[in-house]
Amino acid sequence: MDSCYDGESVPSRCMPKFENIAFNRTVEVSNVCGSPPEDYCMQTGSTRSCHICKASDPDLSHNASLLTDFHRNEEPTWWQSQSMYYGIQHPDSVNITLHLGKAFEITYVRLKFYTSRPESFAVYKRTEEDGPWLPYQYYSASCRKTYGKDPKGYLRPGDDERTALCTDEFSDISPLSGGNVAFSTLEGRPSAYNFDQSLVLQEWVTATDLLISLDRLNTFGDEFFKDTKVLRSYFYAISDFSVGGRCKCNGHASECVEGERGLVCSCQHHTVGADCQRCHPFYQDRPWARATGDSANECLKCNCSGRSDECVFNMEQYRSTGSGGRCVSCRDNTDGPHCERCRENHYRKSPEEPCLPCNCNINGSVSLQCDVEGRCACRVGVTGEKCDTCLAGFHSLGRGGCRPCECNPSGSVDNCSPLDGRCYCKPKVEGQSCDRCKPGFFNLQRVNPAGCQACFCFGHSLACSSSSHYAAVNITSDFIEDQDGWLGEFSGGQEYPLLWKEGEVYLLPLTEEDIGFYKAPEKFLGHQAYSYSQILSITFTSETPELLPDHVTLFLHGPGIALSADLSPQSVLDHNPGLTPRHSFVV
Repeated sequence: MDSCYDGESVPSRCMPKFENIAFNRTVEVSNVCGSPPEDYCMQTGSTRSCHICKASDPDLSHNASLLTDFHRNEEPTWWQSQSMYYGIQHPDSVNITLHLGKAFEITYVRLKFYTSRPESFAVYKRTEEDGPWLPYQYYSASCRKTYGKDPKGYLRPGDDERTALCTDEFSDISPLSGGNVAFSTLEGRPSAYNFDQSLVLQEWVTATDLLISLDRLNTFGDEFFKDTKVLRSYFYAISDFSVGGRCKCNGHASECVEGERGLVCSCQHHTVGADCQRCHPFYQDRPWARATGDSANECLKCNCSGRSDECVFNMEQYRSTGSGGRCVSCRDNTDGPHCERCRENHYRKSPEEPCLPCNCNINGSVSLQCDVEGRCACRVGVTGEKCDTCLAGFHSLGRGGCRPCECNPSGSVDNCSPLDGRCYCKPKVEGQSCDRCKPGFFNLQRVNPAGCQACFCFGHSLACSSSSHYAAVNITSDFIEDQDGWLGEFSGGQEYPLLWKEGEVYLLPLTEEDIGFYKAPEKFLGHQAYSYSQILSITFTSETPELLPDHVTLFLHGPGIALSADLSPQSVLDHNPGLTPRHSFVV
């Protein structure tokens, strides 16, 4: 038996043995003598010897099984049809059919006739069950008349080599017994010398069934006299029907065995099928090919990175990459021809790990595909590894991402609610965007912790609004050095003259009547609106630290109202060399 691997386990072409594939196979015939029993006469030159054919008597029967039994020339057995006496003659044919059970590669078909060879007969083949019968070869002394073929036809290079030819070479009436006809399937075919590369001839020699059509008997012409003995001497009889060939396995098996559905190849090289005509489901990395003398063309295993047990062949992929196996049903959320990458919207940190879903938020992500760390690319205003949270200053994650907060920064505290965009207003501020003062308050300012300051309308109203005339202005004034060597500095929204006397500081909104008491600079006179809600700071500086006051009492006098406040220094005495000591008081 031919081996499919050499001594080093390298694949090589292998073939089942060459044999007579018709031997002992059942043959179907459309006609056989003996039912009813009949006389027949053998032509032996000038004389005729007559006998009887009787189907019920094994010694007198000439049934179809004798076509393919063991043939011995000294004791021949033969199949025999009814004679011309029963109407056997053109245009009626007698058919002999051999069913092989699977595809075989036919080398020759040989018939040995017990009588003279027919004047016309043909060999047909079929390549699949219930397929059409295709002509293989015609034999006729009247090729053109019977088959419409040229008796001297032949094939030239470039012709269709699946063309059946006709010959008159074997159609003479002599010899009267024992004549042979052998049909070689490759004889006269120009590509026969390059059979391994000729798909046409590989198809040409392939057959699953053979049919011999016996179409016209050879006679001496004496049948026209209708003599009974003459008519009984003309019939078809074949002593041996043999077919040389191999079980077709395309070079991938060394034997054929009986399977569940009949004869099949025992396939090697990772091939499967009755004829080893395709690759194993997981060996699809290159196209299936018939083995040749140069290469076993074994099927190659698909590379699925250990994440699939199934693949299909893809010709376009094979042409572009040299690897045609496209894996299917990849596990661990992988994808790609070789399960080499993660499925869309999945990731993994290393090729050894299974792929995990990105789970990027569909609303907050620019793409549902994350990076190798599982981080998603977020839209503007969105944050979080999966882009599922609004950034500070944004809210209401939706189809377009997060929307910016619309809170007035002067009137709100922190950022808006990331869920619904609700603003958190300062104590004296209201409105959906914290953009207006509550009743009784005005002047919305970012630096104001309360947001707005209370209205001061001298008791005449609780409602007010910001005026274009209101502004924060810083004024600084030095007051004169007194007899004790003190120097006072005053700053605030509005400056007032200060008077230190007997441990008290007097702050007087000056009028013309007060000028005699202490003459203030001109900037402290007139319109006083700038002083509203502003910081008042008083700083004392002295060359002698011991003379700086520890506390002061501040009096504010106005029309119909007077205020006072006991103040302590807010800054400690500075003893750094070269600096003048000072105390500051802030209202």
